Amino acid sequence: MTGDAAAEPSARVPPFHRLPMAESRTAAYAIVRDVGPVARTPRGGYVITSSEAAEFVLKHPELFSSQRAFDAAGSPLPMVPIAFDPPEHTRYRRVLQPFFSPRETAFWRPMVRELAGELIDGFSSRGECDLVAELAVPLPAHVFLTLFGLPLQDQDRLIAWKEALLNFDFQGGEPVPERTARLGAELYEYLVGHIAERRQRGGTEDLLGQLLADASDERLSDDEILGLSFLFVLAGLETVTSALSTGFAALAAQPALRRQIAADPAVIPAAVEELLRFDGPVVFVPRISTQDVELAGQVIPAGSYVMVTLAVASRDPAEHSDPDTIDFQRQERNLAFGVGPHRCLGLHLARMEMRVALEEWHRRIPEYELAPGVTPRVRWPAGVVGIDSLPLVWPAG
Repeated sequence: MTGDAAAEPSARVPPFHRLPMAESRTAAYAIVRDVGPVARTPRGGYVITSSEAAEFVLKHPELFSSQRAFDAAGSPLPMVPIAFDPPEHTRYRRVLQPFFSPRETAFWRPMVRELAGELIDGFSSRGECDLVAELAVPLPAHVFLTLFGLPLQDQDRLIAWKEALLNFDFQGGEPVPERTARLGAELYEYLVGHIAERRQRGGTEDLLGQLLADASDERLSDDEILGLSFLFVLAGLETVTSALSTGFAALAAQPALRRQIAADPAVIPAAVEELLRFDGPVVFVPRISTQDVELAGQVIPAGSYVMVTLAVASRDPAEHSDPDTIDFQRQERNLAFGVGPHRCLGLHLARMEMRVALEEWHRRIPEYELAPGVTPRVRWPAGVVGIDSLPLVWPAG
């Protein structure tokens, strides 16, 4: 897919912050998809929209680099492992992968199930709740903080940093805004202090403790652990929360879907995949082209900022029939977790949390709907798509 004969794309997508994302991702993604598989942004970057082109970019880090692509996230240090390419990235994945394997994820399932049940039991008899505030935020936050080794009592502070760092008017390829840099520095200083305290205290009961105690030749340095911690705070406190918020919004609005789950819990793994395909939290991931690359008949010059729109590619009609419809019977892959060497490290954990939440909810509350007058809207512009408040109602008692 490289060469010299192709033309530079002339089609341009509208500014992302002007897309009608808050009201309808279906409409917004159609606007982006209609410009073609490779298009220009108003600020001179490139947008990748088709599933085939997106997979090519994500599977070729030697052509489309993650290094420098995440500078706008506000971390004072490169975020491990996403801000690196092979071979450095390969080492990080080798060190971290055992902590996120299917076997390790299964170890945490009973704790997640117990916590989900307790949270839902706390409001199920009321006949109403805010799904986000009462389940989608506390469940993954508690799981992440416990697994990684950050104090549960610091949850609110960490969530506030996460919200501020992820919810901004992202233009793509721009310098880090002053406020983002300041908030990133605050989170960084918090992590420096906590890691120093953990190193002094010792203990290997969680991921952070095990990384600090690692004496192998491939052990992470303190700076690398800081970069990893910064990324994990943003990802661990946001992606599953957002996915649960949009997933439950879709189920509450479509009775036939939620009744499928209530009638046959065995469909839940497929339902999770389809809900992520249809309205996953990660709209795009950034890359920097390392050389002139021909892609889908277009030339992307070296050094260009490239936005791989996972959410749009996951609705590519070339890969999915009737892509804007939710169908739990699909047996089709999606790009919600990415592909290639940078595929989401925590995908098994995220899937498990979502499956358990759907199982425990529908076991207790099979019939529910949006509260009267509620029209779910995602926050936009933002780094991750999610709903801040989702009032649901059901028969009390």
